[in-house]
Amino acid sequence: MPNPCFPGWYADPELHYFAGRYTIYPTFSAAYEEQTFFECFSSPDLVTWTNEGRILDFANVPWSTQRAAWAPSCCERDGKYYFYFSAGDGAGIGVAVSDSPTGPFVDAVGAPLIKEYHHGAQPIDAHAFIDDDGQAYLYYGGWKHAVVVRLGEDMVSTIGEFVEITPENYVEGPFMLKKDGKYYFMWSEGGWGDSSYAVAYGVSDHPLGPFERRAKILESDYSVGKGAGHHSVLQLPGTQEYVICYHRRPLEEEHHNHRVTCIDRMEFDGDGNILPVKLTFEGLRA
Repeated sequence: MPNPCFPGWYADPELHYFAGRYTIYPTFSAAYEEQTFFECFSSPDLVTWTNEGRILDFANVPWSTQRAAWAPSCCERDGKYYFYFSAGDGAGIGVAVSDSPTGPFVDAVGAPLIKEYHHGAQPIDAHAFIDDDGQAYLYYGGWKHAVVVRLGEDMVSTIGEFVEITPENYVEGPFMLKKDGKYYFMWSEGGWGDSSYAVAYGVSDHPLGPFERRAKILESDYSVGKGAGHHSVLQLPGTQEYVICYHRRPLEEEHHNHRVTCIDRMEFDGDGNILPVKLTFEGLRA
């Protein structure tokens, strides 16, 4: 599987394995005014990718800003697929639903799921996580603040308080991974438009933290690509292997929106620490 995974400018990818296929939900990396929709890509094998077309269009989300469609997240519960999305800079986080992981998705609420700036967090970059006990959480936040809130059983409502969990150097792009009973909270730091962009993580015994920054594990490699960040992680089905799906900027590109989606291996040491990720052109064949 070569990197990038597919042609075109795409960023903020979330990778899943749904219904026997891999699916990537990215941001279309373009000027804000051109970001008026979401697409997804599917694959049977992480090698051959198909663009499934537009799965949600802001023309059908009248409360959105009709621009700046950013950083989606998808999860499955009881045969339904729930799609959380940033509906423009300032409009809030929305949620849409479908019977298929590749959509089309329909706005489920008719209004933002989260609009307020709790704890100073811009309501963008949602990430949905369902714990082993069935409790679902929504992690999100821009403007250097990370927040988590429990989702209702209907997956289209929140319950309880909004908890700030901002770790050191957090900027945006939260992601939660659970492994061996530990909660690995991951995030992007640095500036998304330049080579300082990177991914770091912390670990806790609880989904609400606290999360003390442990290490940076993904960053620019000036022999491969720069500005590597805003990622997701997937344990390959039936294995103990993990992959990280992220965006980076090709070495020859200077425009901040010229970002491509890539997948590489992510490994742990014997103490459960995430090892630094090696950026490759070969992908999983590396």
